[in-house]
Amino acid sequence: MKVIVSTGRLCTVTVNMCACEPETCTLLRYGLWPASADKPQTAFSIPLLELFVCLSLECQVSVEGFCNTLRWKNNLTLAEVNTLYRALVGESISHFRHHHFRQRSLVDICPQLDDGTICPACPKADGDMIVTLDANFGLVRKQSSGTSVVEPLHGTRMFVDEKDVEEYLLSHLDSSKPHEDCSNFKAGNMLRSQKQAKKLDVTGVFGASCRHEMPLMFVNMSQGERLAYPLYVIDELLRRCEDKNIHLRVVYDIACVVASHLHKSGEGIPHNISLAVPAFHVYGHKLPCQIKYSTRRLDGFGLTDGEGMERLWSFLRRFARVTKEMTPSHRLDLLTDALLHYGRRKSTDLEMQLLQRLDKAEKISILAQEDISSVIREAPVLVSEEDMEKWKKREMELAQQKQKPINTVCRWKRDYIIKLIQFYKFKSGTREPYMECETEIEDSLLNMEKKHRIGRRWQESDSDFQSTLKDVDCELRGQLICKARTESRERAVLLHLKRKYPDGQGIAIRLSKQVASSNKRLRQAIKEYNSIQWPPQMSIFPATIDFQEACDPSWHVYFCFDDTIEEDNVSRSLKRRGIDALHMKTRAAEEKHMLYQEMRTIAEHLHQQHAILCSAIKDTDQPGAKAALIQRLHQLERKRHQATVMFHPHVPDIVPADNPYLFQALPMSSIQTLVYNDDGDNDDSEDDNEDDNDN
Repeated sequence: MKVIVSTGRLCTVTVNMCACEPETCTLLRYGLWPASADKPQTAFSIPLLELFVCLSLECQVSVEGFCNTLRWKNNLTLAEVNTLYRALVGESISHFRHHHFRQRSLVDICPQLDDGTICPACPKADGDMIVTLDANFGLVRKQSSGTSVVEPLHGTRMFVDEKDVEEYLLSHLDSSKPHEDCSNFKAGNMLRSQKQAKKLDVTGVFGASCRHEMPLMFVNMSQGERLAYPLYVIDELLRRCEDKNIHLRVVYDIACVVASHLHKSGEGIPHNISLAVPAFHVYGHKLPCQIKYSTRRLDGFGLTDGEGMERLWSFLRRFARVTKEMTPSHRLDLLTDALLHYGRRKSTDLEMQLLQRLDKAEKISILAQEDISSVIREAPVLVSEEDMEKWKKREMELAQQKQKPINTVCRWKRDYIIKLIQFYKFKSGTREPYMECETEIEDSLLNMEKKHRIGRRWQESDSDFQSTLKDVDCELRGQLICKARTESRERAVLLHLKRKYPDGQGIAIRLSKQVASSNKRLRQAIKEYNSIQWPPQMSIFPATIDFQEACDPSWHVYFCFDDTIEEDNVSRSLKRRGIDALHMKTRAAEEKHMLYQEMRTIAEHLHQQHAILCSAIKDTDQPGAKAALIQRLHQLERKRHQATVMFHPHVPDIVPADNPYLFQALPMSSIQTLVYNDDGDNDDSEDDNEDDNDN
């Protein structure tokens, strides 16, 4: 038989077979993986394939890269590398990767065990579950990459059935594409040309993960980022939780658009769902949306930033150069294995992650309290946290109000006054370059006077002219000043946030772009104000606006039109600081409460898995299966003991449990290191040391 050994070289060896079992089983006993299931002529060294699987999942190494690595490490010839490459790109490596997963998860021996798709810290029956959604348009697949003969080996473990998704898309035609509601959302077709999209049968992946970044569910997209994709994922998550008392808190980049769509469609937002925008993405939205949907301002989200999917995509998108050339089944299997590996990384270190989050929450709580004290000291009048609570409620009430443009003057009167002013400027010889010619203005005036039955043309001294001009001036200038006020406040918030990050960092660069966009909109409002053809009709309006004074949110002109400021002599910027600090203090307290509950959930999950394993060991008669289950039990008991030792100082009701298999599997020195001691003392006697040496 031809055997590719661990160095990558092809050798010819004699293998003794037995008629009492299949040849593939005999090869496995020898530590070889057959290249085919029936009458194999070639086999691989299992350590070689295990190395390739680990490198491909952790480092995204392609088959070609792996072969070249072996070439330079072991001095292989080009012919040997080509032979190795042709052998590895077949079906055998895909089946070995799946076998590797089944061997590690024991799903065939004990289906009740966690297969890597369950988050140990998320609620299983009651509580709040925070889920983040996002799309990735880099994980494409070319139509020219062929078709699949068989279904994916993982089935729908991570990726849902594409037929179900297509049916859902057909039934949601009204949500074809997100519209620009409060952010410049340009996903889907704006990211690539239509000519390029025609060459792809998969244009991206839409996915969901929990707040601990454990992958939950993924969908292949065949179109742009339609609203139907997040709606389908939300419906599917609700279906999975329909028998459980779980409140779903969904974090999505355009959650405000989803909420608007649900209200317009008549369905409304289900009572067991809350929608929010990630803490960083929310600064690309308008200020009212930031107040209503930021995870930093909504109850129940703690310090969850909602950017977990972005971190997952940074790991998964590196597989794109490999998966875009694969058949559909092989692509789904590799991406599923990658997601399972990512989830394994997260769940393995989950206990340490919770402790780090707890430490961060305590620090943020202290900083928030210091900010609150600073606001109280700087306020010109006596204020307290109760006053800040009132500011917070008032801000939310104003954000929830629909801002409608104030039109106090009929459209035709407004146009008539503007034309009259241009007409009289012609008569006085002060014509502006941008004005129409005198004949066109005269024709427009005659048409309006005939249509609205104006018997005599208004003169500048007429009361109708003066009153209408005053109303038009108040409306037009008021709208532009309100627009400038909104932009100046949003600009101040962005600049305040940008100061927290060093120049050159990704977040700082994106915030700088948002500031530039805000500056552009502010300059446009100032330009429109300064180009008004008549002087201000009321003393509260300045004749012109300067950019520097308009950038100041505390400019006295803004207060003349600001119904959000109470008469307490506290500046808007100081109120905003107090509101933000109060929110952070509340979120930090929520985060600590959530973390304590998640620690209990992890302990309960490990206890449940321990009981399942013990029951499976008792019910199994096969020696090999029992050995595999006991080995898994040893690993689980180590993790269980470690978790209880780490959590006990913070959650006293979590105490270390008896682990009978742990003490059988570990040497005495390891047991003394791991055993939890309330006094923190280890009684290391000379007899114990002698026993350790004997062991």
